[in-house]
Amino acid sequence: MSEYHRALHEPLARSFSIWDAAHIFEYAASRFTAIHIAQLAETNRSNSYQYSFVKYIVWEAERFVIPIVSICAAMNINATMPTYLSEVLLLITAFLTNPQDHRALFDAFEAFPHDELDDPMDSHRVVGQYHHCWWSYRFDMVPFALPLRIPLPTVKEFVVSHFAQRPAMALMIPPPVTHSRSQDPLVQQLYVLRAEVARLGEQLRQVLRRKLEATGEAIVAMDRLGGSSTDA
Repeated sequence: MSEYHRALHEPLARSFSIWDAAHIFEYAASRFTAIHIAQLAETNRSNSYQYSFVKYIVWEAERFVIPIVSICAAMNINATMPTYLSEVLLLITAFLTNPQDHRALFDAFEAFPHDELDDPMDSHRVVGQYHHCWWSYRFDMVPFALPLRIPLPTVKEFVVSHFAQRPAMALMIPPPVTHSRSQDPLVQQLYVLRAEVARLGEQLRQVLRRKLEATGEAIVAMDRLGGSSTDA
């Protein structure tokens, strides 16, 4: 690493950790969940409303997701991203990189569910207060006035405020994964692949554990039912 690149990398490395990435991604997932719930409750489907809505959710991604993804890539951090957030990011990235009408993104965002039955965090993501909570008012009737830049320390302050409203959520975030750094592109990809396989293995272990726990509960319930029948 050159002295110039080291001068850029080291201050960021001291101020940004793998847990910062995981917490910011969870914060962003919470924001998008609240936005999706507000969208589902809104009856206004005018073209101007849809255009404004898409403009605002792109702002969300550009302020709270895309910069963090870039930092993680530069620092070789493979932080855990909630499934819902990754799907939203793919939708918005497709809109930004391909010729696509804003109505298509509006409909796709609305159609994708923000909760999964097997994810206990999905039903507890929304909190009472958010900074820059544009979806709580008629944003399509007022000029766009959100900041075009939000410094990373400010984003981290938002995250602290967010988890202070629901402390248990921070404890439920899966541990992030890092991988080694190499100047050789091929070796670098092997490092990334190894880290990804480890992450998938951990996810599979958790799924199997949940299924075994559910099976055990079902067996206990059947045993109780059989015992009740015998007593009768």
